[in-house]
Amino acid sequence: MSKRYLHVVGRRTVVGRGGRRTGLLVLLALPVLLATFAAGLFASAAPSAEQRAVNTLGRADGSVTLTDPATRGELAEELRQRVPGITVLAIDDNSGFPVWAKDRTVPVRYVETDWSSPLTHGRYRLLEGRFPSKPGEIAVSRALAGAYGLDLGGSLPYRWKRDAPARITGLVESPQAHAAYDYLAAPGQLRAWPGTGSDTTNVVPSGYGLLLAGDALRMEAARNAVGERGLRFESRSDVTASRTMIEREPALLLVPGTVLLGVVAAGAFALRMRRTRAEFAILASIGVPDRDLRYAAVSGAVSASVIAVPAGWLAGSLLALAARPVLPRFTGKDTAPYDPLLIGGLLTVLLSVAVAALAAVPTSRYPAGLPARERARTALRDGGRARPWLPALCGVAALGIALAVVLQDDETLSAVAAVTAVVSLEAAALTRIGDVLRGLARLADRGLSARIALRAFARDPRRPVSAVVIGSVALALTVGVLGTLSSATAQGRAAYVGSRHLDQVEALLFAGSDPSAVEQALATVFPEGTPIIRGTYPVDEKLLKASATPALTPPWSVAWQAGGEFANRTQTIEVVDDEETFKALTGRAWTVRERRALEEGRILVLAPEYVVGDRVAISRPTTPLTDPHPSDTRRDVGGAVLSDPVDATTLTRASAYITTEAARALGATTVDYSVIASPAGPVPDLEERLVKALEPVDVLMSDVRIETGPELTPPSLWYLLLGLALAAVVTVLGITVTSSATELRPDLVRLHRVGLSPGTLRRIVVWQSVTVAALAGVLGTAAGWGLTAARNWPEDIPVVMDWTAVSAVTALTIILGAVYGALAAPRRLGNTLNRTEI
Repeated sequence: MSKRYLHVVGRRTVVGRGGRRTGLLVLLALPVLLATFAAGLFASAAPSAEQRAVNTLGRADGSVTLTDPATRGELAEELRQRVPGITVLAIDDNSGFPVWAKDRTVPVRYVETDWSSPLTHGRYRLLEGRFPSKPGEIAVSRALAGAYGLDLGGSLPYRWKRDAPARITGLVESPQAHAAYDYLAAPGQLRAWPGTGSDTTNVVPSGYGLLLAGDALRMEAARNAVGERGLRFESRSDVTASRTMIEREPALLLVPGTVLLGVVAAGAFALRMRRTRAEFAILASIGVPDRDLRYAAVSGAVSASVIAVPAGWLAGSLLALAARPVLPRFTGKDTAPYDPLLIGGLLTVLLSVAVAALAAVPTSRYPAGLPARERARTALRDGGRARPWLPALCGVAALGIALAVVLQDDETLSAVAAVTAVVSLEAAALTRIGDVLRGLARLADRGLSARIALRAFARDPRRPVSAVVIGSVALALTVGVLGTLSSATAQGRAAYVGSRHLDQVEALLFAGSDPSAVEQALATVFPEGTPIIRGTYPVDEKLLKASATPALTPPWSVAWQAGGEFANRTQTIEVVDDEETFKALTGRAWTVRERRALEEGRILVLAPEYVVGDRVAISRPTTPLTDPHPSDTRRDVGGAVLSDPVDATTLTRASAYITTEAARALGATTVDYSVIASPAGPVPDLEERLVKALEPVDVLMSDVRIETGPELTPPSLWYLLLGLALAAVVTVLGITVTSSATELRPDLVRLHRVGLSPGTLRRIVVWQSVTVAALAGVLGTAAGWGLTAARNWPEDIPVVMDWTAVSAVTALTIILGAVYGALAAPRRLGNTLNRTEI
């Protein structure tokens, strides 16, 4: 038989015509479409190397940031002398700068530099007006202007100098942070606002940076000069290299599409077994060799995949291209230059075609010696073939689990081994779907429609098994995404280490506010009974008198013991006089031993690195906090006691606790630097309520710390991917159920001829569809949970599933199965029997 004729046979039997062909092509195209769409979205959302560099450096070739403006000036002069021809531009940055907008303080990002310099081009996009060119002029971001009703010609004053507002000359936007509150000023603007004695900009971390430009030799010389001072030099190459794997290689997201396509192709071709078995049996009976039949099957699969896979890639690329204009609304930044992912797409097309062809090979494997009519009518039993596979798959799963345990120190290999084990167990479970269907058939004897539907499944399980495989794989990926997101979010909050415990609110008294007034104000914000305590530390009385406000006085600390890696490290001593304060600072009640130590006037040390025996080294500052060259005096104090273990968050705040009485005995006085509230959980509209309560007592929102911990919700792109996965479930399930109902049509014709009503036939299709959807839902949910566990295994992240969302997805799957079954049931049954059986 000619190859051309075999190709026609394969295309007509394996691929089919009309709706059967459309369903197969859509099934093959869908995984590639979704993978291409997801990869295109990430490629568009992840900033390019040039965008990242411009966002950080503008048009400069390097930068260095210091914390002292005087040192910055010395370094700039040294660079001009040592590297002739280098361009140096000063740029000041403050991420918590307080401005006064209407009736509240708003922290903004303050950037002060010469905006006419070419080195700043690209860092901000001018939308209206012009950049500030002299003191008294500012430009604000569009997000800030929109939030507080600002426009050109208006003003936005510095919080502590509201009688000297700067005039807005321009509206700008950061290309990589559209929603940021930015406040741009010309050189000398901050100095034009004289200090008021309660100027928080003296203590809020500020960056006094230099932008540098020059050729490669000048940049290398600048790097050496900066390195000699122990500072970090950041070049354009340093910025562009700091990207995640997905940002560098978005085409990696195409791989899951190829894998999913292989599963879908195998299941889709298996759905065609009824027709291919009958027609291949006829060809075999007239002498066509099995080799030619196998060629016809593979040829038909290749023809389908050659049409479907490129179409899926093209459709995914077009969707990603169409989504680019609206993507900034979700990401809040400019899209990256368009990357069609040609190389990755070509490899995906080639691999997908190859996978589809391999998946079609089992379609043509039949016993060669059976007569044609017997081939056509004998139900293919899957039980015999499942038995050899079952021990092999279980063995692979056992090996994967063993390797995951042995290789748990290697996160990548351990995860791969664990995922392999889960996939093998899922495949092993799928080999027994036929037994499950036979069991369900025995349980459905009381209802006519259910009995006919499930017994038809039990007689020929290949079709339902294929449909269950396709649906369960799509659902497993969706549940796996859900589980990974919820587990990572829960673990991030459980393992979070911050300056305060979760949900705590700390109002810093940098503005010199009265602690009692702040306590009363906070009491109006939180529910009655919420613990509210003061953060207090010991200070030197002479430095207290010299400080602008008490909270800015440098505190006494405990120094790390000599000989260690951090011999010069010091950490603050906190004052604790009662159990309520102890519990707020540590998150637990004190023990009897800890209480006795504090009551006896001893120093309670929180970390063993600070104590040797019962002695600690107390560091006593001798210079103000704003001094660029701080100094201290140290002395050893005996009688210290090591506390019971405390968590990492507690250790970030202090090295030791001491009572007020013990501090005075050592020659110190105490200062309240903050007020801390510890609510039992999140408080609705917290920020708005804090603004109304704290602004009247001169506590700026830039000086309020709300310990929310890690974000409760993942980035919007992950939700977009989850939406794509749900779309895959809906589409795959619909096409699978429809294809399964199409292959059921010959049986429905026979049942119609013996007198069953159209309503009964419709219920038969619905029963089969619901059975497929329910089995796919159960297996997909279990496999998704397993994939989540395998993904989290190497990182010791507990599996935390959002069962409400998972239950909703599973319920949606079953409901859609019933709906698709009702829609797929034939409305008119003509005399099609002659065309569907021998």
